Amino acid sequence: MNYLEFDGVGFGYSEQAPILSQVNLTIGQGERLLILGANGSGKSTLGLLAAGVLRPTRGRLIVGECGRSIRRGIVFQNSRSQMVGASVQEDLAFGLTVLNRPAKEIREKVERYLEMFGLASKRDYGVQQLSGGELRRLALASVLITEPDLIVLDEPLAMLDQANQDRVLEILASLIPKETAVIWLDHDLRSVRHLPTRYILTPDGCVRPVTLDMLNSKEFLAEYGLRPAPLQALEWKYPHLIKNAILGPKAVEVNSHA
Repeated sequence: MNYLEFDGVGFGYSEQAPILSQVNLTIGQGERLLILGANGSGKSTLGLLAAGVLRPTRGRLIVGECGRSIRRGIVFQNSRSQMVGASVQEDLAFGLTVLNRPAKEIREKVERYLEMFGLASKRDYGVQQLSGGELRRLALASVLITEPDLIVLDEPLAMLDQANQDRVLEILASLIPKETAVIWLDHDLRSVRHLPTRYILTPDGCVRPVTLDMLNSKEFLAEYGLRPAPLQALEWKYPHLIKNAILGPKAVEVNSHA
C-alpha cells in the first residue's frame, strides 16, 4: 500500500524562487527512506509537506490509497520547538487528547511510554529542564505514542553526543513498528548506514535516487553541496588503506597489510 505519493510537487512562497520544483516520490507501507541534502536545500520543507504541515503550491500530494487515510507525524531537528505540554507527561498526553482517546487509555499509554523511553523519573519536569538527549527522546515518544503510519525525522541525531545518538538509534530500531514508513532527512553522509533506500535533493529542487558509489565521489559531493564524512578525504587519498569511511568511524576498515 502506498502511504504517500509526491506527484510533480513544488513549493515556494510568493515573489520568491521555488524551494522545491518537481518532486516525484512514492513512500509505501514500512518503507524506510533517507533523503540527503545540503543545508538550505529544502529538506525541512519536504518534511513539512510529507507530514501535512505545508501544502504544495504545485503538483499533487496523494495521501493514503483506496480511500484509506493515514496518520502522519514529524520529529523536528529542534525538539524543543515542538513541545506543547507544561510537563513531560502532559506533552506525551497531548497527541492522544487531540485524538479523543479515553482518559484511562491515555493514562495507561503515557505511563508505558514514560518507561519505554527512559523518562519515568522526569514525568513532572518542565521541558525546559530536560537535556538535549531527553528532549529528543520525548519528541520521538510524543509522536510514536499516537501510532502514526508515517513518521518524518528531520536530522534526528543532530546536536547529540555519541551516547545519546546510540540511544536514539536503539529507539528507532526497536520501537518503530515494521509497518510504519519512515522518511529520514539529513545532511550528514554518515546517516546512509541506517537506511537502505537513499535519495538526494538536487539544486533545482527535485529528488533523485543516489548510491554509495555516487556519495563516495568528491566531485558529486561538491556539486550537491555536501560535506564529506570524517575520514572520507583520507579514503580518497589512500584508497588501498581505508574503506567505508562514509559509514562512520565504527565501520571504517583499515588494511594494515598494505
